[in-house]
Amino acid sequence: MIRRATPDDRTPVVALVFETLRSFGIEPDPDGLDADAMAFGMPENPALGEYVAEIDARVVGSVALRDRGDGTGHVSKFFVAADARGRGVGRVLLRTAVEDARRRSLRVLDLETRTCFEAAIHLYESTGWKRGADPDDGCDRTYELTLIDCTTRSMAPRGD
Repeated sequence: MIRRATPDDRTPVVALVFETLRSFGIEPDPDGLDADAMAFGMPENPALGEYVAEIDARVVGSVALRDRGDGTGHVSKFFVAADARGRGVGRVLLRTAVEDARRRSLRVLDLETRTCFEAAIHLYESTGWKRGADPDDGCDRTYELTLIDCTTRSMAPRGD
């Protein structure tokens, strides 16, 4: 089940994010790259859509969408628990964030990731996300998804 995040989700999402990062040999950065995880599920900000996936009443996935207010959005904190991977949880979470972006009439989404997150990269590329310039911070890849083609004012292929 996918649902909007609540304040009660902060602790399990932080644990999920930190556990996942550590499983890939990455030390979490709660004051930097992972600061948004520390506030996950807190009182709703209209520019932020946060979602969790649950299986048997346990949080097994998370995703956040930030509407920048300029027609673009940023996807972050997209994580799925190791024992829930391969079950379509990530695909549904990502689709939920993209659908939220469409409801907000966003034109473009972007995200940052790491090369070691191979399953996530495969999901992005198989659902129409295009690789962007490599960032300078702790992540080493960016991806972008065009939702509305501004040259024709039509929706781009869904791809999700």
